[in-house]
Amino acid sequence: MFIRASIQKKKNRREYKTFKLVESFRTERGPRQRSVLNLGADFDLPEAQWKDLANRIEEIITRQEPIFKCSQEVERLARKYARRIIKQGDTDVVHLIRSGKSAAELGESEYLPDYQVVDVNSTENDEPRSVGAEHVVLETIRKLGLDEKLSEMGLSRPWKDVAISVIAGRLINPSSELSTHWWLRHKSAIDELMGTDFSLLPQDRVYRAADKLLKGRDELEEYLSCKEKTLFNLQERIVLYDLTNTFLEGTGKLNKKAKFGKSKEKRSDCPLVTLGLVLDGDGFPKRSRIFEGNVSEGKTLEKMLLG
Repeated sequence: MFIRASIQKKKNRREYKTFKLVESFRTERGPRQRSVLNLGADFDLPEAQWKDLANRIEEIITRQEPIFKCSQEVERLARKYARRIIKQGDTDVVHLIRSGKSAAELGESEYLPDYQVVDVNSTENDEPRSVGAEHVVLETIRKLGLDEKLSEMGLSRPWKDVAISVIAGRLINPSSELSTHWWLRHKSAIDELMGTDFSLLPQDRVYRAADKLLKGRDELEEYLSCKEKTLFNLQERIVLYDLTNTFLEGTGKLNKKAKFGKSKEKRSDCPLVTLGLVLDGDGFPKRSRIFEGNVSEGKTLEKMLLG
């Protein structure tokens, strides 16, 4: 196997490099090549180490012990890409690499399971990821039918997976979109639970998925409110309505709701936006809104109740 760089063009005709792991194999018509794995445009390993990386990936897949020890970075990347090749479910590629044969030469017997006894004390963890909280959140979303609702709202499967993951990130690891993107790529296994792969997830997609959720906020809140009321036999009774605000570090000129007011964080020197939330007697949220930074409870309660 070897790594190949190729020039691609964006819609604005700007050129950029992308990298692929490629394998050569024999056929009746002569040697051919196939793409094993797309390494993406952010692959930055020095070219002098490309061959070492390709060789090490092949060794891991074919279960060979290395003759010469490679650098820590090459070893880390090799294990990462080997896992991705196996995880993506391309059994043909894995078996072809392991056997060194063409697809026509492979028999059914090579696809039979091969069970071995494993010494659990000899196992090692490599890039462990969290899965427990993700499983609970994902099953709750499915129980509420939220995944089906997102499909009804026009989100395709890739966008729905990212949107659900953004929701999970807010519940499990609340932080900025930038931090959520890093968490999805490096710390969470929610992509494996959903049968997808976030290892190459673009940062922009997380931001845009959050925007899509915000755009459909009213519809989603109405749906969840009705669903929760049915599931838990909730009374339509408002117990708590509260406002809080947060400040913007910049001028906020492009945000029409950024206004100067009384900051609960003692930052009245910055433009503010106000967040409103209505809760029922069981603590379930009924509705949320974002207001101008200079409003109060009395002036916004009617607007919240009437939607």
